[in-house]
Amino acid sequence: MSVKTQRYVFAASFLLPAVILYTVFVLYPAVQGLEISFYKWSGLSMNRTWVGLANFERFFRELTSPNDFFNIRNYLGRNIFIFCFSLASIFLGLICAALIHAKPRGANLFRVTYFFPRVLAVPAIALLWSMVLHPDYGLVNSGLRAIGLEELAKPWWSLQEEMPLQRLGVWTMGFVGVWAALGWYMILFLATIQNVPAEFTEAAMIDGATKAQTFFLIVVPLIWETLRTTIVFAVMGMFFVFDLAFILFEQVSNKNSDMIAHYYYWQAFGANNWGYSSAIVTVMFLITIALTIGTFFALKRESVQY
Repeated sequence: MSVKTQRYVFAASFLLPAVILYTVFVLYPAVQGLEISFYKWSGLSMNRTWVGLANFERFFRELTSPNDFFNIRNYLGRNIFIFCFSLASIFLGLICAALIHAKPRGANLFRVTYFFPRVLAVPAIALLWSMVLHPDYGLVNSGLRAIGLEELAKPWWSLQEEMPLQRLGVWTMGFVGVWAALGWYMILFLATIQNVPAEFTEAAMIDGATKAQTFFLIVVPLIWETLRTTIVFAVMGMFFVFDLAFILFEQVSNKNSDMIAHYYYWQAFGANNWGYSSAIVTVMFLITIALTIGTFFALKRESVQY
């Protein structure tokens, strides 16, 4: 056996366990889900009825029919709304990274504080904010009442109070998502910014550029690959938001807070309609792949070497 072959065998011996686990727990269930989407199946027995594309026809009927507007399109609209908060998290993480990179007083404290939410599990985040924003004894409303601004105290998790675009509770969930994700993006961008050679920014400052101009015209193009990657990952996760809303709104189906992931979850575990649920997942997967590839190439630009 040649040395080159030995290297391949050695590498394969490390990769094989991971490939087996990925195949068994990811690829095989994905193929099974695709197969189930062509059946009518309750998930409670081995009896399945072949329906062909009927589940997909139902999905597109609910998506396009005005009579079913409150279903698919409303859920997808809420996903896109929360996606805007994801983009806000990326932008704010970038700004925080730039400010901390400037090493103000207490920079290390700010870095730890911003990153802290990332170490918390989603249930802990939901519990924390449900108490902080409780309408009666929550820290926010209590503080507003204490300083005479009782008129600003609101039922922050309300799904009945109307706001522009979405209900108040959905807006609140979006802000909680920003709080939870900002620190992660900040760390990613900070690590990349720290690798940018100082002579580039110093030369720009000598030429008369302001700090903002230096950052957006010099630093951002140099860290564009990292910025593009975070946006691509945000697009990949756009239609799979589930856990925070599921926990905050008491694990019950509510069309004023549910995302598309909740819809196919309730179709499977509530209505026992696994075939239709699998069809929704399949369509969402294909749409996500298309959007991810489109975003990747739309944001592609010539790499800047330094």
